[in-house]
Parts: sequence; structure tokens; C-alpha cells
Amino acid sequence: MPAEKCTCLKKEARVHVIYVGGTIGMIRDESGVLRPEHNVLAKRICDFPSCHDRNYIRKTDDESLMVLPAVAGAPYRVLYDIVEFCPLLDSSCMGICEWQRMANEVGKTYKTYDGFVILHGTDTLAYSASALAFMLENLSKPVVLTGAQISIFEARSDGRENLLSSLLIAGNYNIPEVLVFFGNKILRGCRSTKLHSDSFHALDSPNMVPLGRAGVNIEINSRQIFRPCNTKPFSLHSVLDKNVALLRIYPGISLNIVQAFLKEPIKGVVLQTFGSGNFPVNREELLDELRAAIARNVIIVNITQCSSGMVTNTYETSQQLLDVGVIPGHDMTQEAAFTKLAYVLSKPELDVINKKKVMLLSLRGEMTTNKVAKINDIDLIEGVARTLHMSTALERKQMCSTFYPALVAAAVTEGDVQKLGDLKQYGANLCDTNCDGRSALHLACFLGKANVVCFLITAGCPLNVHDRFNRTPLHEAIDTDNHDIIQALLRNGAKLNDQPLVQAELLRALTERGKIKRLESFRVAGANLTLADRTGRTALHYACQLGNHEVVEYLLPHYDNPYIKDELGMAPIDYAKAANHAHILTLLRFRENELVNQDPCTCIK
Repeated sequence: MPAEKCTCLKKEARVHVIYVGGTIGMIRDESGVLRPEHNVLAKRICDFPSCHDRNYIRKTDDESLMVLPAVAGAPYRVLYDIVEFCPLLDSSCMGICEWQRMANEVGKTYKTYDGFVILHGTDTLAYSASALAFMLENLSKPVVLTGAQISIFEARSDGRENLLSSLLIAGNYNIPEVLVFFGNKILRGCRSTKLHSDSFHALDSPNMVPLGRAGVNIEINSRQIFRPCNTKPFSLHSVLDKNVALLRIYPGISLNIVQAFLKEPIKGVVLQTFGSGNFPVNREELLDELRAAIARNVIIVNITQCSSGMVTNTYETSQQLLDVGVIPGHDMTQEAAFTKLAYVLSKPELDVINKKKVMLLSLRGEMTTNKVAKINDIDLIEGVARTLHMSTALERKQMCSTFYPALVAAAVTEGDVQKLGDLKQYGANLCDTNCDGRSALHLACFLGKANVVCFLITAGCPLNVHDRFNRTPLHEAIDTDNHDIIQALLRNGAKLNDQPLVQAELLRALTERGKIKRLESFRVAGANLTLADRTGRTALHYACQLGNHEVVEYLLPHYDNPYIKDELGMAPIDYAKAANHAHILTLLRFRENELVNQDPCTCIK
């Protein structure tokens, strides 16, 4: 098939390759020693048919772009260019300044490319990958670091396969992370570490399964991808604190060594301890140095020296570090712990307490912990929309109709009016009802969240809406005896709209159960305690018949006419006499005297 016709069938993705140094692009000098040489990689790679398809006709006239041959199953043809750092460095010469240069190069070209590949030496590749994972904030495109144990220009090399696979991953897969590709494995950058010096599988992530593998096909483990669910745009945090150290504990370590690592201007230390985080706690002088440093606001993070496993408080020797104030690093690699600490310490908006809290969070999936960086509800919705590739207004509206009620209910339960305000601003209908016809105001009244009730009233939520059980928010406030909420609802127009006979039945039931507090709540809500049921009997009739002294005492002040008769012509006092409730008769006589004093014509017959 002609190349021109193929162009119409293939979409294109652009990848920016950043060559910073390392074995992958080195050539041998006259003495046979490998060394980096400028402007060689980009020129000579064009001669490899597996790396550049000269017959592919592109829509662009940019001759600096190279193109990969078509790959079965890959939806995009990958177009790429290569930029070199000057000088090209062996990875053992890398540091914070070089991490900043890499991050800045990604940042300034971020909008132009669909993905990025960084060619790097293997010795400190995991450090660079971890640093970039934190520095590239709100990442939405793949950034793949790779290298080689043998130069790409050697007859037998792992470099070509690593480069080609990295280009395919960066151009064809929606993995918004800093990645490492090595030895056919796709690794999370901040989980990777170098385990072998002379193996094609030099890098691995011992505490986490790979995100994918490149065999006959590239297979991605989508469930392992760490997706940043937020609406914030990509941003670059190019500053890292240089006052961070790695202190490896060994048997018999001297006090002077520990003091040297903890003295000013050090602000953070990654403590590499034995096993599951064990420290020689019998050396009280060492613990005293740790305490003194922590008192000076030095942040100390405890990780294990083991290549796999994590810090726990299983043993007393690890628990005492926790008691001193050392932060557990769980299963972070030394590379991730070091760069994360440098990143967190460089955040001027955080005080020391919050920096310590952030160190306990998994910011980029760098550690296994039940504490993850909290996302807000709006970010969650946007993250789900992106993951499900929802783009049309109708799709988003349908999704929001599912998510919003649950998010509003969660905010009401938490009493978080700020979150409710954010949801309202983003389009949530705070007045909406669920399948039972219950609104957020129903829930807030039931839970007694007075601040939320006031917010929802101000937001215009209807006060007298009935659910399918014919209950209003006022009923919920009554049933929780929350008089402050009852009065807030009444001030803003809520009404107890139950029919008189319905109210009378409720009052009768409460009287029979002796629920004085609930009777008072009904009264505050506007109920008439003297309402009679179908037999003409009031709550006072029932209280006198049952001999409930407390209920009678409560009801009497609210009865201007305690002698009201039912359909049988009997007043409450008649029921008290019939049941021989002497204590009730005393209360009624006392009430009679009060009324007589108010009106001499009043008497009980």
C-alpha cells in the first residue's frame, strides 16, 4: 500500500525525546572506551529503519521530526524529535540542578507534545524519575525515562528496544505518570530502583507490580495507574530543597556520624534502618540526637534498607522511633523518600506540621499506605469524566445526575458548607430530591446540622417539600428534638401542614408513650396540644386516663380549658376519677385554682 494512502488511515502522536546522557547514546573512541558525543544520536538514529521510516509522508514540513514504522495494534504513528543536553552527563554526575533542567524542558514544551521520553544513564535513573514525579504536578501525559546497559550503536544492545518501546508508550497510552521502561517492564517512576549493575533487567519496582509489560504486545495494567483526579492544569514545581540527607544505619555507627548528618543546615533526613524499620534503641545517645533534631523542626523519615518490604511498628525497636517523632516511610524506595522530602520541604506554603502530614500521604503512588492525598469532589467528577472519556454536555450531565446527590449527601453528613458551596457553583442542584423525594434539607435536619440547614435555606431550598412518606424537613427536626433548627425553619416560612386529625393522633401516641420532649418539639413547631381526635379526646384526656403524672403536668399550662369534653361528654378529670388517679386529681385541682384566680367565674363541674 502506498505510504501516502497509509497517512490517511493513521493518526499521529508527537513525542519529545530529551537526551541527557548515559550509556544509551555513547560511542566508542579509538581506545574502545564508551563516551558521550554531541549531535551523534539524532543523526545516526535516522539510519536505523526500525527507528525512522523515511517513506512515511507526513502532514508536517518539519524535517527535524522522525517517525517510527507502523506497529500493529498501535493507534498512532509516533513522530518524535530529539533535544540534547549540553554537556551530556554520566548519570552518576546528576543532581538537583539536572533534575530541574529536565523538568523545565518538559514544562516549556508540555503543550506541544503528547508525551515525553528522557534518555538517561541507569545509575541514578530512579532518582531522576522519582524527582520528576513530584516536580511535574497535575501531570496528564506520560513521561518515560529509559536508558541502556549497552549503547544503541553496539551490535548487541538493549538500547534500541528500550527507546522504541518508550516512544510507543509515550505516544499511544494514556498513562499520566512519570514512568520507567526497562527490561520490558513499565514501572512507576517513584517506585523504581536499580537492583543490578550488569543485567538487562537492571531496574525494577520491588514493592509494586509493573504497570505493564512489553512482549509481543504492550500490555497495560490499567487498574494500577495512578490518575490525578483534579481539575488543575499542569504546573511545574522546579525548586527542591538541597538540605536533605540519606543516613544509613549500620552496626556500631558512631555518635559523631549521626550528629554530622543531623546538624544545621540539614532540614530533612531519610533514615535507612534495619529490617522493618528497626533502630539500635539501646543507644540512648543516638535517640537523644534524633529528638534534638526533631525539636529543631528537622523532618526525619524512616525507611528500610531492604530492597523490598516496608517499615512497620511490629518491634519495640521500630516503635520507639515513632514515639520519638520519626515519620514512617512505609515501603518507599530510598530514591522516592529522598526526592519527596526535598520536594515537600521546598513548599513555602506549608508549615512543619503540615509538611509532616504530607509526608504520610501517597502523593504520586510512591508508597503503600491507607492514607492518600485527599481530593475534592469536583476533582473526582472531572477525573471520572476524563477516565471514561466523557466529553459531550449530555454525557457529563448524565454522569453528574448520578454523582451529585451522593456528593451533596456526603457534604451534608460532614457538615461541610464550603463543599456544598463548591458543588453548587459547579452545577449541583442542592434542592434536588432522591428517589424517596428526600432533599438535602431533610437530611441536614435529621442529622442536626444547624450550619448546613442555614446554608441550604439561604441557597433557596424549599422548606415545605414532602417526601414520599409525606414528611417535611420540619418533621425531621421535630423527630430529633432540635429546637434551634425548628425555629430556624419557622422563621423562614416552614409550616406544620399536617391535618388537625393527623396531629391529634400523633399527640395521642406521644402522650401514651410519655414522650414529653417530643410533645414540646411539636409545640415549638406550631402544633396545637389541645387538638382532639375523632372521639373528641385530647392528649390531656389520655394522659389523665393513663395516670401519667409528668405528661399531665406538662400539658396543663397549655390548656386554657382543661375541662373540654369528648363525644361521651367526659372531661379529662372524669377519666382521672374513674381510674382513681388521686395525684392527677390534685394537679387538676391546682390548675383549677390558677384559672379561678384569673377568672372567678371558672369552675370544674
